[in-house]
Amino acid sequence: MAIEKSAASHSIPDTNQSSWQLAAIQLTGVTSLPVLFASVLLIQKNSFFNSFLILVIANVFLWVIRYGLMAVSFEGRKSVIDIARDYFKSIWLFGKWGVYIIAALLLLSTIALFIEETTIVSGVLTTLFSINEGPNIDPFMQISVVIGIISTIFCTGGIVTLRKLATFSLPIILLAFVVVLILNPSKIAFQEHQGLSLAALPMILGINLAVTADLPTFFRHSKSWKESIMALTILQLVSLALGVGGLFLGAIIQPFANGIPTTEGVVMNGALLKCAFVLLVALSSICANVSNVYSASVGWEVVMPERLVGKKEYLILGLLLTMLFISVAGIFSLEKLVDITDSSLINLSFVFVIGYLLSKILKIPLGTYERTVYFLAWLIPTLLNILQYSGVLLSTIPVLVLGLGVLFFIIIFFLSVRKLIKM
Repeated sequence: MAIEKSAASHSIPDTNQSSWQLAAIQLTGVTSLPVLFASVLLIQKNSFFNSFLILVIANVFLWVIRYGLMAVSFEGRKSVIDIARDYFKSIWLFGKWGVYIIAALLLLSTIALFIEETTIVSGVLTTLFSINEGPNIDPFMQISVVIGIISTIFCTGGIVTLRKLATFSLPIILLAFVVVLILNPSKIAFQEHQGLSLAALPMILGINLAVTADLPTFFRHSKSWKESIMALTILQLVSLALGVGGLFLGAIIQPFANGIPTTEGVVMNGALLKCAFVLLVALSSICANVSNVYSASVGWEVVMPERLVGKKEYLILGLLLTMLFISVAGIFSLEKLVDITDSSLINLSFVFVIGYLLSKILKIPLGTYERTVYFLAWLIPTLLNILQYSGVLLSTIPVLVLGLGVLFFIIIFFLSVRKLIKM
C-alpha cells in the first residue's frame, strides 16, 4: 500500500519511524503491570496449556483487528480523531458533536490510565523501599508526584521524545523482565489438563483491545506500509512472549493488584530481583504515561482553542494529570472509569474496521445514513456497557460479547434495511 501524502501529513512530525521504533512505543506499555495482571488472572482459572492457547488466539485476533485499523488510517496518515471525523461528520442528529464526544473520551481515558499507572508504580516503590520520614509526610504521595513530574518532562517533546524514550527504555525493560522471570522464587502450579475452554478469551481481548483504538495516532508516523506491518507483527509476537512469561509471575505481581500491599505480602528474595522489578514497573509506567498523553493530545487539539495547542499542550496535559492524581488519589477509585473508557474505545475500533471493510468489499459508501448507523453502532453498545458496569442490567454477559453483539446487529440490520429500500 502506497503512502498518500495529504496536506495534513506534512504537518505531522517524525514520519519516518522504523518498525522497531513503532513497536517499541507500544511494547513499553504492554509491559506495564495493568496488562501483566491479565496473565495472572488467566492462569488462576486455567491450565498452562489452555492459558497459552488463549494467549495465542488473542494475539492472532489482535493482529487482524489492528491490521484493519492501520488500513483505515494509513491513507492520509490519520489519527483516531481524523477517522472519527470521517465516520461521524454530517450525521443527522449529532453533526460535529460526534467528533467532540470521541475527543472527550480520549481525554477521559488518559486521565483514568494515567492515575492507574501512577498509583500502581507508586505502590510498588513505597512497598519495596522504606522511606522513614515524619508521620505527617506521605511517601506514597511524594513518589507519585515525582513519577508525575518525570512523565510530564518527557511529555513536552511530543512524539519525537516519546520515540527516543521508548527505544531507549524497551531493551532495559525487557532485560528487567527476563531477570524477574529467572529469579522468580515461586513456580507455576501446573493444573491437570481438563479440556479446552475459551471462556477467558474475552477478558484477554478486552484488556488489550482497549489500547487499540488509538493505534492509528501512533502508526501515522510510520516510514512506510511495510514498516507498519513489520511493527505490528513484532508487537504481537513480543506481546505473546510477555503474556506467557507473565503466567509465571503471579506471586510477584498479584500482591499489587488491589492497592498497596504490606511488605510481608510481597515475594521478593534478593536485591537484584527487587531492583529488576522496580526498573520494569517504573520505566514501563513512565513510558505508558507519556504515550497516553500523546494519544490524548489529538483530542485536546479538537476541544481546546488554538493558543493552547502545540508544544505547550503536552506540558499542560502532563501537569494537569499530575494535579488530578494528587486531588483524587486515595479518595475514590477510577476503576469503573477505566472500564467504561476501555469498552467505549473497543467498540469504536470495531466500528471503524467494519465500516472500512464494508466500504472496500461491499462498496457501501460513507453517506449520511451510513455515518448515522456507525455512530449508533458505537453509542448504543457503549451505553449498554456503562449500565453493565453500574450493575443495572445484563451483568452476567461478558462486556465484550454484549458490546460486539449489539454492534454487529445494528450495522447488519440497518444496512440491510437500507438495501431493501433501494431495491
